Amino acid sequence: MASFILRASIAAPVDVVFDVLTDHRGQADMTALRSSTLEREGDPPPNGVGAIRRLTVLGLPIREQVTVFDPPHRFAYKMLSGVPVRRHTATVELTQQGTVTVLTWEVDSIPKLPVPAAVWSALVRPVINMLLKGVKRKAEARAA
Repeated sequence: MASFILRASIAAPVDVVFDVLTDHRGQADMTALRSSTLEREGDPPPNGVGAIRRLTVLGLPIREQVTVFDPPHRFAYKMLSGVPVRRHTATVELTQQGTVTVLTWEVDSIPKLPVPAAVWSALVRPVINMLLKGVKRKAEARAA
């Protein structure tokens, strides 16, 4: 299993960061994704538990389902398809510290391919880091 944690300090209120992070339709506007759509809305609509988002970089879309939606502090999802994994889950925790929101993105991923965990992490980490950087840029711009 490949597990890693990404952290960022974001100069924006926690509610703004959460809204940007969970705007599934807006992911392509802040990243290198070609498209980001909602296949199914969740509870609460549109981005809550059960929502299925489709993210396309190249080739087949990556489909992820929201498993935790606890505004403005916690968000989690699991991969449904699009990447050769047995299991891929992530949890994002947001904590307000003064004028900064600390974001902690914890990922656990088990590939179907026989590759070492370090190699799999090296492949997955840059994609999630791209999303994290997009969230940071957009939340800070929105808060300014």
